[in-house]
Amino acid sequence: MEFCLGGLSGMCAGFFSNPFDVMKTRQQLQGELMNAKDVKNRPYKNIFRAIQSIVIAEGWRGLQKGLSAQLAFQFTLNSTRLGIYQTLDDYGFLKRDGNEKISKFRCVAVGAFCGLMGATTSCPFYMIKTQLQSQSDNAKYAVGYQHHHKGLIDGLKNIYTSNGLKGLWKGYSAIVPRNIVGSSVQLSTFSACKELLMRHEFFANSVFFTAITSSFATGFITCIFMTPFDTAATRMFNQPLDAKGKGLLYRNIFDCFFKIAKTEGIIGGFYKGFGPNYLRIAPQHLLNLTFWEKFKELNRQFKQR
Repeated sequence: MEFCLGGLSGMCAGFFSNPFDVMKTRQQLQGELMNAKDVKNRPYKNIFRAIQSIVIAEGWRGLQKGLSAQLAFQFTLNSTRLGIYQTLDDYGFLKRDGNEKISKFRCVAVGAFCGLMGATTSCPFYMIKTQLQSQSDNAKYAVGYQHHHKGLIDGLKNIYTSNGLKGLWKGYSAIVPRNIVGSSVQLSTFSACKELLMRHEFFANSVFFTAITSSFATGFITCIFMTPFDTAATRMFNQPLDAKGKGLLYRNIFDCFFKIAKTEGIIGGFYKGFGPNYLRIAPQHLLNLTFWEKFKELNRQFKQR
């Protein structure tokens, strides 16, 4: 049940945060390897420009590009990582011997492990999500390589036909550090914030407000640590492949990091799309973890009955 609840909470959050994820993806691909030389005229220079460009080129529906893949990604990712995390927590693995206080080291370690497992199960859907979100119906607003998938199923079919089953996990080396860092920071910070807030009577009596406050703090900290890895993952998953399934732009994640730093700088390159990424992460964590807490509470009440 914990796995199903984690997946459902992820899907709920993914639906509302997908527009910001589309903007984040477009910004991270913009100017890849210095293809876009005129910074002032870049269609996704900032959040407002990004919204304007997407609506002009694709209408309001363009803000929900790749939604089906997003929901599939969020379900597989969160059902795995949150399900494993909650299961280990229920068995007392996160607490010190005889002490109800959460072990910070164990929390980070378990969060990283959950992120690794989540990355393994959700990798194909993350790839399709990224490639669908990068697609634009107007060449003027297109950034990165255009894969021309018609949807989630068509994307999975195209990749499988071209590169076989292993092609669906192409770029796995990029999503692993992204999810390990993101999950370990998110889950450990969220648990620590909850533990701190629960010392106060107001939060102790309200699961809802405890989850909201913890999620806001968690989203900001996670965004700082995860954005560089998220940018690299976006570039790796969206790059074109040759007939043998090898990337034409980046050999591996280290090559990707090197080229981003060399051509776009540390801050301007690795933290591309930080604005929409935070606007994506903050409500996503808020909704995801809040729904997760509420679903767990409803499940406990149902079992008691």
